[in-house]
Amino acid sequence: MLEKNCPFDVTPYDQSGRVKTPNLTNINYTNQDFWSMKSRLVDIIREKFGDDFNDFVESSIAMMLIENWAFIADTLSFKIDQIANEIFIDTVSEVDNAFRLSLLVGFKPLPPISSRSMWSATINNVLNTDLVIPTPVVVDFNTEEGPKTIELFPADSNNQPMFDDDIIVNAGNFLNTSIIGLEGLTRTQTNTGNGQTNQSFQLLFGPVIWGSIRVKVDGTEWEEVDFFTDSQPRREFRIEYDPNYFAYVIFGNNTAGQIPSTGSEIQIIYRTGGGVAGNIVTGAVELQQNFIVPGFGFRVPVTFRNYTKGDFGYDGDTIEDIKRKLPPYLRSQNRVVAPDDFNTLVNQFATQFNGSIGKGTAVLRHYGCATNLIEVYVLAKTGQNFLEEANDELKSALKAELDQKKMLTNMICIKDGEVVEVDVTVDIVLDKFYRKFQDEFEVKVNRRLDRFFSLSNWDYGQTLKSIDITKMIADITEIKTVDVTLTTNDEANSGDTVFTKYYQIVRPNNVDINFVYE
Repeated sequence: MLEKNCPFDVTPYDQSGRVKTPNLTNINYTNQDFWSMKSRLVDIIREKFGDDFNDFVESSIAMMLIENWAFIADTLSFKIDQIANEIFIDTVSEVDNAFRLSLLVGFKPLPPISSRSMWSATINNVLNTDLVIPTPVVVDFNTEEGPKTIELFPADSNNQPMFDDDIIVNAGNFLNTSIIGLEGLTRTQTNTGNGQTNQSFQLLFGPVIWGSIRVKVDGTEWEEVDFFTDSQPRREFRIEYDPNYFAYVIFGNNTAGQIPSTGSEIQIIYRTGGGVAGNIVTGAVELQQNFIVPGFGFRVPVTFRNYTKGDFGYDGDTIEDIKRKLPPYLRSQNRVVAPDDFNTLVNQFATQFNGSIGKGTAVLRHYGCATNLIEVYVLAKTGQNFLEEANDELKSALKAELDQKKMLTNMICIKDGEVVEVDVTVDIVLDKFYRKFQDEFEVKVNRRLDRFFSLSNWDYGQTLKSIDITKMIADITEIKTVDVTLTTNDEANSGDTVFTKYYQIVRPNNVDINFVYE
């Protein structure tokens, strides 16, 4: 149930939290570099041969052979360390290897998600016939990351895109506001079935937006599944992504998943793009295009404008995201039983068009004698590191997902978490010699603050202490003193410490950095 239907006269009993496990440090055996190897070999030769061999002149043939051996030993040692590091999720450094480790345990990194915005279509004069606008309507615009594309589709009553329908300005109206804009570009790829088992096709363009792939075989649309689990051949296909989020469409073997018949036409429709660059502000794009109306001898100009901001864009999981998400996923085993299972599923939950959960926590309460009431407090992710109240569609989708995986004796209630916004003032004292380097110090301090307030480092009910920020900044050796002041809307909860309740989480609002030179 969602918040409006949740009982409130119950008492908190327990709360989920992050499982904190020590990370493995990089494996790097000491004394295995070139100079150490060379020095050790020289010592061994001196110890074994004594005065019988003393040709250690740098230009001698003996030293050349010793250095060749030290080089080979150094290279082998480095490679062994590198291979050892790449087989552990804590120490992996290559995204390809992180993907392999993910596939090994069934974890699927989240591909890019397109931003979503609502648009209006306006005509100057009312028509006595419907104006039918073929979709998608392509809107090109520029961002700091380069040119981007938004495609416009009609929206249903839940503001979900209807990809196979046209945008219509009905007769007698001059405005249609049920239009959804999705960042990215639609592409179509046609292949031919060869009748072989496990046939697969690589999509030619990428990165491919999550959930955008549709497959039609001889005009009949097939269903995307995670696994071919049925013992009967069904019209199903699977999707796999490579580390660059290029996609592969995979068919079955007629025992698990049907094989497209030989010579069949396989049409794959998909969208490429995605990312935060599509998160435009309200009214950022306005353009006019002309469309033909049957029976008119001229084109009708239509003005398109985004009347909401673009939101929910995501660039896809990075290697750091994979390293953070995979261990809790492996512990939860795709279920919600223990408190940590709720934390894992909720904090990794995302939808195609309604955003993703930025931070969630589960609270266990006693509720009668027959069931446990579990309140799940959630906040949606907006941008890279910010939180906002989740929309009803996102909460409903999360509720449906939890209901599929929960125990029968659990009753789940979705509630809105609260953000405690904190203004952070940092006063830094430096020697006057460093005045000319103020920009560099400001960059260093901002980087530390960004890491400190990263969403992955914060949970509900966590206390913010100014001393923790001071310690983090004070490791910059040139800084003499640091003074941090925390300010919230509650004067009693400001100063050196900011406390939060179990359904509240700290987020920075305004951050002011002041430099004083002595």
